[in-house]
Amino acid sequence: MAYVCLPTAEPARLDALDGLRGFAILAVVAFHAMFLDVGLLGAVRPAPTDLYPTFALLGWCGVDVFFVLSGFLITGILLRTKGAPGYFRNFYARRVLRIFPLYYLVVGLLLFALDRPATTGAEKASYLLYYQNVRYALCGEGTLDPARLITWSLAIEEQFYLVWPTVVWLCSRRALARVCIATIVVATALRLGLLAGGLQTTHFLTPCRLDTLAAGALLALVPPPPRWFGVACAWLGFGGLLAIARLTGASFPPAIPMQRWGLLAALAFAVGLLTLARQPGLVASVCRFASLRALGQVSYCVYLVHFLVLDVLTRGVLALPDGTKQTIASVLPAQAIAALLGLCCLCGSWLVAAISWRLFEAPILRLKRFFPSGG
Repeated sequence: MAYVCLPTAEPARLDALDGLRGFAILAVVAFHAMFLDVGLLGAVRPAPTDLYPTFALLGWCGVDVFFVLSGFLITGILLRTKGAPGYFRNFYARRVLRIFPLYYLVVGLLLFALDRPATTGAEKASYLLYYQNVRYALCGEGTLDPARLITWSLAIEEQFYLVWPTVVWLCSRRALARVCIATIVVATALRLGLLAGGLQTTHFLTPCRLDTLAAGALLALVPPPPRWFGVACAWLGFGGLLAIARLTGASFPPAIPMQRWGLLAALAFAVGLLTLARQPGLVASVCRFASLRALGQVSYCVYLVHFLVLDVLTRGVLALPDGTKQTIASVLPAQAIAALLGLCCLCGSWLVAAISWRLFEAPILRLKRFFPSGG
C-alpha cells in the first residue's frame, strides 16, 4: 500500500496510488515493446503515426509518473517521521531493503552471469554505484544493452534519496515548499540552457530531472489541488505530448523537442494523474482496479526484468515455424501484432515479478519491522 502524510483530512492510505504505479509500468512496457520488430513475423512494421504506435511510443512518460509519485510518497514519509528517533537510520534502512536486493540481483546477472553485451570496468562500476545516468549523459551509452540502460531512472531516484531526507530535516514545511518551487524552476531552466549549449543528453542528468520529483514533493506539502486542476494538467500534458510528436515527428525522449518541451508536458500529465488519483472520480476508480493495483505492487521488478522478457519473446518468435508466422501475419494487422507482443511481454514480466515478490522480495521486506516508519 502507499502511505502519505498530508496537511489535510485526506486519508493517509491511498489504494489508488498502487494502481497509478500500475498504469505507469504498463505505459513503459508498451513503449519498450515497440522495439520488438513485428517484421519477425513477416508483418510490415506499423508507422509511428498509426493509432496504437502513437500512444505506445509516448509510454516513456510513465517514468515521469514514477518520479512524481516517488517525490510525493517519499516526502510524505519523511514529513511523517521528521523528529522521530532514528529518522535517517530507519528511512535509509527501509529504502535499502526495498531497492538494493532486487537491483543488485538483476544487475549482477546482467553484468556477470547472462550472455549480454560486454562492459568495461568503468561501466560496471557506474551500475554498481548508481551513477550510470551521469555516465550516459557525459560519456555516451557505451555498449548498448537496453536491459541495463533502463536503470538510469533508478540512479536518479537513488541520488534524490541521498540528499532529500536532509533537506526535509533542515527545512520547515513552508521553506520546503519554496525549495520545491525553486527546484522545479531551476531544473527546467538548466535543462533548456544545457540543450541550448549543445548537450543533447539532459534527460539522463539528475539536476535536469528534479522538476518531477520536486513537483511530487510539493503535492505532499500542500492541500490536495481541486479536481479541475488535475483535469487541466492531465489533458494539457497529454495533449502537449501528442502535439509535439505529431508536429515534430519526434516521439522518443532523447529527441530534442521532447527534451525541450515534451518533458514539461510529461510533468504536467503526471501531476494531473496524481491529483485525480487522490480524489473520487474516474481516474481514482480505475486506479483501484484490483489487477492494476496488483501490477503496481510488483512494478519495480517488472521494470527491471521486462527487457529480459522481451529478449526471450524475440527468441520465441524467431523459433516459430514459418507457416505459423505467415498465418499470424495474414490474420492480424501489424498494429494488433505489436499490441499482442506488448501484452505477452507484460504478462511474462508480471509472472517473473510475482514469483520474485513471493520468494525473494517479501521475505526481505519483513525485516522492515526492525526499522519502523513512525508517524
